[in-house]
Amino acid sequence: MLLEIGSFLLSIERDPFRLTICRAGRVCLRTAPLRQTVVAVNQVDSAVVVQFHHQTLTINRREDALDLQVSPPSASFSLALEMLGHWYGHGELVNQVYPLNQVMLPKSLMQTFDNGPAGQSCKLTPAWYSSQGVLVMAQTPVSVGINQPPASFPRYEWSLGADKGPFSHRPFTDTKNEGDRLLTLSGEGLHLSLYLESDVLSAYRRLINLVGQPAKTPPAELFGKPTWTTWARYKTEVSQEVVLNFAEEIIRHGYPYNVMEIDDRWQVHYGDLSFDPARFPDPKGMIDHLHAKGFKVTAWVIPFLDPESVAFAEGKAKGYMVRQPDGEPYLVGWWQGRSGLLDVTNPQALDWFRERLERLRGETGLDGYKFDAGEAVFYPADAVSAEPIHPNEFTHRYIDFIGRNFSLTEVRSGWFNQNAPIFFRQWDKWSTWGTDNGLHSVLTGILALGLTGYPFILPDMVGGNAYDQPADAELMIRWTQLNALLPAVQFSLAPWDYGGECVELCRRYANLHLEFSPRILELAAEAARTGSPIIRPLWWLSARDERALTCDDEFLLGNDLLVAPVIQPGARTRDITLPPGRWRDHWSGEVFAGETVLKDYPAPLDVLPFFERQ
Repeated sequence: MLLEIGSFLLSIERDPFRLTICRAGRVCLRTAPLRQTVVAVNQVDSAVVVQFHHQTLTINRREDALDLQVSPPSASFSLALEMLGHWYGHGELVNQVYPLNQVMLPKSLMQTFDNGPAGQSCKLTPAWYSSQGVLVMAQTPVSVGINQPPASFPRYEWSLGADKGPFSHRPFTDTKNEGDRLLTLSGEGLHLSLYLESDVLSAYRRLINLVGQPAKTPPAELFGKPTWTTWARYKTEVSQEVVLNFAEEIIRHGYPYNVMEIDDRWQVHYGDLSFDPARFPDPKGMIDHLHAKGFKVTAWVIPFLDPESVAFAEGKAKGYMVRQPDGEPYLVGWWQGRSGLLDVTNPQALDWFRERLERLRGETGLDGYKFDAGEAVFYPADAVSAEPIHPNEFTHRYIDFIGRNFSLTEVRSGWFNQNAPIFFRQWDKWSTWGTDNGLHSVLTGILALGLTGYPFILPDMVGGNAYDQPADAELMIRWTQLNALLPAVQFSLAPWDYGGECVELCRRYANLHLEFSPRILELAAEAARTGSPIIRPLWWLSARDERALTCDDEFLLGNDLLVAPVIQPGARTRDITLPPGRWRDHWSGEVFAGETVLKDYPAPLDVLPFFERQ
């Protein structure tokens, strides 16, 4: 059966069942053969109804789109799309390989995770699109497999404390062409929308039309001077003395600064919004002192309530926490034990949370908050809340609440929260170099999130979190260089702990970020107007160029600045792909014609290579 969809032609094969979409004789999308017997195929007005033994697939045509819906709603169904061209979307992964064709992600829940077993991370969007101009969006809960690895590859189950394997397994990288080259989507009552556009850029624009964009930007000051946070340097050993000494060190070493962020363990019990008097004997005096020095001050907050906290007792009495089926508060596991979970479907619970946060601000002078967690994995499948929801909806409502009530803030999770005018922080990075949650993944991650509609990304802390492996001077310098032309900079590890050269070069590139912050602010305003990301892939200027479509180690700041950071240890040169146009080296002034590769371009330790389009 052949059907026209605008300028596209849809072919429906019956034995075996298969869909093929072509434009001007070129295949844009094709499904893998489905090994289910087709009982009947009927055309009803603009729809085609495909009857299997136990399910019905209805294909509705629109001018430039298809709607595929399975019935009954309880029927399980799976559809696999050949990954023709290069694919983007999906959101944040632990091993952030780019584009998606290089990923091997075993079929797993499309659900926001903290450190997920297959690589699913904190900010996800169930949408995928290709260089062929095809956009696929899941309208119902799905499991997804991306270029799935052979069955012999290890699988990891998610539970707190369980072995999830190395970051390089989550997901795997397809270095030997071992994946099945399919995008597999499965679910009950599966409902997919397929949009047919002219190229990858048009597909991105269609995605933004569907998911929305922020109507305004975060506060301008967050795009300029760096945020300094206590976490990576001090972990939970934080106190009033530590915070004030840290501030003095920052000032003494001549670094720019804006926000001082007080991370985990500033309160006695999680959930209680008051400073620990043993650690912080005079929080208002401390914050007044920091204000006088020119700092804004924020504190770390989570949606968990420790059973020993005053907040837990009050939340239980008022029904403000997620409950077990027997009515008792659900104690959910997270990285600091087991706690109650705020019921974000209860408007009164959210009002209670907001009022307590505002009270703390009024009492101490805090300027804002860092909101952590919020992933669906912390919402149990059998949880009872004021309104029944899918776990991903927990993420959406938590972040939506923050976006509507706070501006000097950051969050780390997201599910259809593209319209929130706040910074989304990358998941905690390790102090390593690769795409497996190291330095390279900062770049591939910011590309992936920008291409799913999140323009305001806060890269994680310069140098990573120094969890299992310490940072060194070279890593700190190259990390700061990469961050210099990203939307914002966040320090925690102190460059002065890594020697004089590190102090000087990190300070130089923190100041370079300040120099370019007016341009970044202009691009942030553009993002709010048009939905264009601040950080763009090279294909933004050359949507059909193979090198641009696969380049994972360069980026565009807007349309006129090309940045080629060094992300390999020991490297002092690198190859640089130039898109169409004429490009001037920022440091030397030399101008190069585009659509070429500069081989072994000099990149000594003190140089971040970047070019301005003439």
